[in-house]
Amino acid sequence: MHLTIKDVLQLFQDQMVTLAAGSNGLDNIVSSANIMDAPDISNWAKPGDLILTTGYTIKDDPALQEQLIRELAAVGIAGLAIKTKRFLPEIPPIIKDLADQLNLPILELPINLSFAEILNPIISSIAARQSYLLHRSNEIHKTLTNVAIKGGGLNAIIACLGKLTQCPVGCYDTNCSALNHWLPEGIPGVNKQVFKQLEKILLNQVAHKENLQANLSQAKSPYTQHLTVEGYELLLTSFAIMSNNEFFGHISLLQPTDAFLDINCMALEHTCTVAALDFLKQKAVAESRRLHSRDILEHILFGDLANQNTTEIIATSKLAQAKLLECSIIEIDESDKEVNLPVIATRLYKTIQQTVSTKYPLSLVSERTGKIVVLVAYTGILTQHDPELYAKLQKSFHDNYTLKISLGVGTAATDISSVRQSYQDALTCLTLGRTIKGAGHITYPHEIASYSLLANSDTTSLLTHVCGTILAKLDNTDTVHGTELVKTLEKYLECDKNLTDSARELYIHRNTLTNRLERIQDITSLDFSNRELLFSLRLALRQRKLR
Repeated sequence: MHLTIKDVLQLFQDQMVTLAAGSNGLDNIVSSANIMDAPDISNWAKPGDLILTTGYTIKDDPALQEQLIRELAAVGIAGLAIKTKRFLPEIPPIIKDLADQLNLPILELPINLSFAEILNPIISSIAARQSYLLHRSNEIHKTLTNVAIKGGGLNAIIACLGKLTQCPVGCYDTNCSALNHWLPEGIPGVNKQVFKQLEKILLNQVAHKENLQANLSQAKSPYTQHLTVEGYELLLTSFAIMSNNEFFGHISLLQPTDAFLDINCMALEHTCTVAALDFLKQKAVAESRRLHSRDILEHILFGDLANQNTTEIIATSKLAQAKLLECSIIEIDESDKEVNLPVIATRLYKTIQQTVSTKYPLSLVSERTGKIVVLVAYTGILTQHDPELYAKLQKSFHDNYTLKISLGVGTAATDISSVRQSYQDALTCLTLGRTIKGAGHITYPHEIASYSLLANSDTTSLLTHVCGTILAKLDNTDTVHGTELVKTLEKYLECDKNLTDSARELYIHRNTLTNRLERIQDITSLDFSNRELLFSLRLALRQRKLR
C-alpha cells in the first residue's frame, strides 16, 4: 500500500515522466518528496526521499555527477527525478550507468511541468495512502482486540489474522514447532497445485530455525524470506511474539509478492501484540496451576496427614476423584555441554505439564530440588502404569534437545496415604536406574526390585562370600587374557540359560558361547545344574553393578 517509484510513474503516465535508468529500483518506497538544487544535496537527503532537481549544480562536472549518485544511493533515497532541456539537455550517460549499477531509479521530467505540479500529486498520494493505512490499522486493532476480549484463544486470534489478510498463517512456539495454522479457501492468482503445498510449508516451517529465531528475537520489524513453490514467488513474513523482552514464539504469514504487503505486515504486528497478551495469560494460569500442584503435593508427600487442615486440603482437591495414583520423578542428566539448564528445565516442565494433563487431567506436576515430580491420577480401570505416557515424555524431550532425561516410575497407589511410598519407590528407580542402565532411560519398579535389596550391604555379605571366589577367578582370566567370561556368564544367567537368546544378546555365534561356558566350567568347577548357586551368582552379578 506504500507509494513506490512504479506508482509515481503511473501517476504521470500521460505527462511524459519516464524512467531513464535504475529499473531494478522500481519497488523502492517513496515516503516523501523534495526539491533540492544545492551542491551538498546528499547532506539533506533522507531514506525514502524522491528528490526533484534541475541538475544545475552538476551540469558541467562528470566527477560531481558520479559523486552525487553514489552519495544519494548510500543515503537510501527512493529515486532522483531530473528535469531536462533546461540546464541538462539530456541525462548524462555516467548518471544512467551508475544508477543502473546501484539500482537507483532516475526519472526524466519534461520541461513543461513545474515542480509544484509534480510534488502536489505525489504528496497527496502519500497522505491518502497513510490515511488509509491508519484507518485500516485501527480497524485491524479493534477486530483483534474484540477477539481477545471475548475470550478467543490463540486459535481464534490466528484465524482472525488469516481472515483479515486472506493469507495462510502459522503460529510457532520457541522451538519453532507449529502450534496452529489457518488456510483460506484459496488465494487469487495462486493455482490449486501450489496452494496444496502451502499447508505443508506452514507445518514444516522449521528449516534454519536457529537463524530464524535469532533474527526474530532481535528484530523490531517483520522478517521476510523469499520462497519459490513450483516457480511461483511467495513471501514468508514472520514477526516475534514478545512482551517485556520475553520471547514466546512467532507468527508467520505466507503471501504472494504482489499482495498488500504493508497492510498485511501491519495486521501481523497487531496480531503478535494480541497473541503476546494471550501467552501472558496462559503463563499466569500455568503459574497458578504450578503453585497449586506444588502445594497439594507438598501436603501429600511431606505434610502431616493426621492434621485436619492437611486432610481437608487433600479431600477437596481433584485427586479425590482418582481411582489409582502413581508417582514418577523426572530429571535432566548432567552434561558437559554449555547449556542453560534452568531454561531447558522450564521448557521440560511445560512439556510434561501439557502432555500429562492432556491425557490425565486430574494429575499434578511440580518441581522439587531440581527434579520434576509427577503424580499421575488415573480415573479409569487401571492396574498398572501407562508406559506410552512416559515414552512420549521422553521422546518429546529428545526431539528438541541433545540432553538426556532419566525417569523413575513409582509403584501404584490406591489411596492418598500410599502415595508417599510411590514417591520413595520412584526416587529409588531414578537412582538405581541410572546406575544399572546409564543416563536417559525409564526405570520401573519391577526392573530394580532385586537391586534395591542388594543395595543393603549388611544383608548381602553372605552372597559376596559364596560367589566371590568364582567371580574372582573369572575376573583374573578376563584381565590376563582379555576374555569376556564374566559378561558371558551374566548374560547366560539373565537369559535363563537359553543358548540362542544369550548368543544373540552377546552378538556371538552359539558355538562360541558353548566354548566360553565350557571354559568357565573348567576354571571355576561351576555346576550349571545347581539352581540355588546359579541364582546366587545372578544376584551377585547384579550386586556388582551397584558398586
